[in-house]
Amino acid sequence: MRAMDILQIDQNILIWLNGLLVSKFALLDKVVIFCGVYLIYALPFILLLLWFLVKNKQRALAFSFAGMLISWFIITKTIVPHIWFRARPDLMILGVKELIFERPSYSFPSDHASALFALTFGLYFFGYKKAANWFLLLSIIIVVCRVVIGVHFPLDIIGGIVSGLIGATIIKIFEKPLDKAIWRPMIKFLKKIKLA
Repeated sequence: MRAMDILQIDQNILIWLNGLLVSKFALLDKVVIFCGVYLIYALPFILLLLWFLVKNKQRALAFSFAGMLISWFIITKTIVPHIWFRARPDLMILGVKELIFERPSYSFPSDHASALFALTFGLYFFGYKKAANWFLLLSIIIVVCRVVIGVHFPLDIIGGIVSGLIGATIIKIFEKPLDKAIWRPMIKFLKKIKLA
């Protein structure tokens, strides 16, 4: 399959999802917008709640967060856009309904997908499976809604998932040296100031 065929399929999936869900009901449009744009802002509060409520899983949270930072800031925001720049979907050209205006910028990979899936994979890798399952559900809801509202193509999401997997894997590979050099001193300090 040629690259142009893959990009055409990518566009067709966005057009299909947008046509399937957008403007059928005004309330559904509002729910999709909320999930695709604003639900991500719950993430810091969820992480803080987990940090303070589930003390025996703080290491899993910290390492998953580190994987997210690698995935989001280094891979998604720095490396990939310089290798392959893909603009956000032009909804007028595609002929789909625009629910929100998103300023033109790079689209691949999705930074939302990258951050969310880095956390999800990290939580799985470090044994916090119950939270990982909830993060997986949250991640799927957010990224599907971002495709529906036309902010990303499906391949942008897949790129973000791969970026998240790479970030979480890097942290897992270097788990032992990071544990000794960063985690143990950090948790010792946080315990002194009553934050762990």
